[in-house]
Amino acid sequence: MPELIRSVVSRVRVYFRDRRQSPRLRTRLSFTISLCRKSNGNGIQHRAQALKGFTRDMSMNGLALLVPRVHLEGHHLAAEGRELRLALELPGGPISMQIIPHRYEQLEAPESGCAYLIAAKIVEMDDADRARHSIFIAENLAGHHSYRDAQTAPSIT
Repeated sequence: MPELIRSVVSRVRVYFRDRRQSPRLRTRLSFTISLCRKSNGNGIQHRAQALKGFTRDMSMNGLALLVPRVHLEGHHLAAEGRELRLALELPGGPISMQIIPHRYEQLEAPESGCAYLIAAKIVEMDDADRARHSIFIAENLAGHHSYRDAQTAPSIT
């Protein structure tokens, strides 16, 4: 039942003005996502499992992530307040960031083998990675319409 509610809410958004503040860049980049792990007190950190997926779009402050499932290591990825580590594959090499999901939905038709969409806010990124992320978005938005202004902006592959 929660999946049905999320799906209905997602469709209702289509009929109302998109209230996102940041322009969206439609782009399909691969990423690896894992749970944020704290060390166990003796300095040893367990190796976390990771899940691979693709971006649907991104902005300076957030991302729409396509993933094959929403559970990893027995944890729900989109649980409220769950911090996740994301390694995003930009053309010049990967960048790392910490994100917090704020909603998810099951897709009616899988995209690139992914059945779920997770919308997430970027909460932490080091300065060098933030600069590369910002430059990538700015350069690509300059050549394309923003997602907010044109729902059919071309994908960058």
